Amino acid sequence: MQAVAKARQKMIKLDAKKIGLASLALAISVQLVTAVSLLTYSYRTKVYAEKNGRIIKLACKAYDPYSPFKGRYIRLSFEEESISSKNLDKESFQNHTKHGERYYFRMEEGADSLWTVRGIRKELPSEDSEQASGKSKGIYIKGKTYPYMLYPSATDIISASFPFSEYYMQENYAQYMDTIQWEDFNALKPILSLYVDKKGQCIQKGLTVLNGTDRISIEEYCRIKIKTP
Repeated sequence: MQAVAKARQKMIKLDAKKIGLASLALAISVQLVTAVSLLTYSYRTKVYAEKNGRIIKLACKAYDPYSPFKGRYIRLSFEEESISSKNLDKESFQNHTKHGERYYFRMEEGADSLWTVRGIRKELPSEDSEQASGKSKGIYIKGKTYPYMLYPSATDIISASFPFSEYYMQENYAQYMDTIQWEDFNALKPILSLYVDKKGQCIQKGLTVLNGTDRISIEEYCRIKIKTP
């Protein structure tokens, strides 16, 4: 009887080990599939945006004056996160805007090549409806709004947030950026470029800053400064 009991215990342990290995293999497979899916999505979005002229540029600055750099990320805020209602088209106020809900922001390019918010929609408009309204030159991006827009006036300020406020950098560049005061970083006039897919989702293309009169990538800026004695 003892031999039988020991054999059963051994089989239970083996089964548990097999289940553990199977679970581990499954978890690794899911992670690999997710990683491959993200890479292919990023590539498709980049190709689509370049082919269809869906690359936008947003003026930005350090998100937090006291601690703008978090690990390997630069935390950014954007001028377009504070929107004056007088700059929005009339369609923006056809639906009540609720706190924290997802909306689509219609972006238009200015003379300085920077993009600004010119409209807010609850649903992503079709290309046909945009052409019919004469707004086919706009590009929509996803984001959230915060105050209610029940009775807008020319003085209302609408707060928005966007899901691309953290810019990743390799460790040595991030360490250098951590030594820069936020005022000095903002003085570089940083601009974030984005690829935008047809559903309004964005992928970061790159962050550029001024180096003298030249605009260069933040990575190139760090390389120059790190090599400078």
